[in-house]
Amino acid sequence: MRKLIVIILLILICHSSNELQACTVFMSTNGSRTLIGANEDFKKQDSKLWVIPAKEGRYGHVLFGYDGSLQSGLNDQGLFWDGLRAYPKEKTNQRESQFNIGGNVLYKILEDCASVDEVIHLLKKYYWKGFQIAQLMVVDKSGASAILTYKNNKLTVTQKTHHFQVCTNFRISGIENETDFHWYNIGSSRFKKAKNLLEQPDLSILQAFEILQKTAQNNIFAKTIYSTVVDLNTGDLHISVNANFSRVTKINLFEELQKGKHSYHLSELIQHPTNNRKNIEVHDDEFLTENNGKIYLDKYWKQTSKKSKAKYYRTIEKDTATPAYIMKDYFMDGTRQGIAYYSSLDPEIIDGKYLEFYESGNIKATGQFKNRLKDGPWTYWSLAGKKEKTLSFANGIEQ
Repeated sequence: MRKLIVIILLILICHSSNELQACTVFMSTNGSRTLIGANEDFKKQDSKLWVIPAKEGRYGHVLFGYDGSLQSGLNDQGLFWDGLRAYPKEKTNQRESQFNIGGNVLYKILEDCASVDEVIHLLKKYYWKGFQIAQLMVVDKSGASAILTYKNNKLTVTQKTHHFQVCTNFRISGIENETDFHWYNIGSSRFKKAKNLLEQPDLSILQAFEILQKTAQNNIFAKTIYSTVVDLNTGDLHISVNANFSRVTKINLFEELQKGKHSYHLSELIQHPTNNRKNIEVHDDEFLTENNGKIYLDKYWKQTSKKSKAKYYRTIEKDTATPAYIMKDYFMDGTRQGIAYYSSLDPEIIDGKYLEFYESGNIKATGQFKNRLKDGPWTYWSLAGKKEKTLSFANGIEQ
């Protein structure tokens, strides 16, 4: 009977609309140095690293991710976060005491926070719906570490109780989850393996990679697409790709920030560690749709190569008057759906005027974004074309 249940569960996972994203993240500190080890497990992707220097009171940082999705990051204050898929799924709702700025909260962690305590305060203040399917591990250079997620519509914080902490894919919403395992806890075997290996004090870079190698994935559900070992005190980032732990390259956060805004494909960084830096604006030009080109999107706004599955299509062009990029979305009959301005396309940074339309062609909303956050007056109309309300925002928060 138990085997039958396991088989049914595996079939359901295989046919789920959400890909199984398995990851392993751990930290270890000796008081003077704090190391992070992380395996990003998914399906084969062209993973990237983006370097964003400090600007306008925001900390400089690097971001890891792929396919428009952010997975982890490190800032110049020695603060690190990594997002992991968490099972089971948890229902969450915004509470009256919280502000809702959507996924921007992940950017704000690196732009605004310097410590684990500041991240906890931020996530108590802002609502992030991603906690429905995710948990965050946050670590700072002092050696503080915590796993943040939701349980019963409440933010839970699980602080480290040893010189190390581990996170995989079962939802850790209290210390009891780290000791009371069930056979269906996804990632529990990787958790146990990493935990046992981390009992040794004063972890080295080599030992961290040995743990990543022993917890790497290569099965029908997930494969390790890149691995990182990060020294939060020096800013050194050691990177390997596709579980090839015999080939590792190292870059330094502070040296990269001095080079300005740029990005790397991780596979190229491993092969050519000194000469594959790309200016982000040049990268952005690869996304332009010239000569009537179109990008087709399904009902979930995910890109599709099949026109029959598309609900929208998109064009992207450079603004001739400013350095911005103009993203125009349409319903499949050619009716406008939205117009937005971006200062960067990879990663996407919405920054400027915004217009949204109903399928009838009537205007739905107008406003302005500033570095991904709503800013200034926003006006909303009904489907019939009647102005319903005007709201004012500052730093993404309704005034």
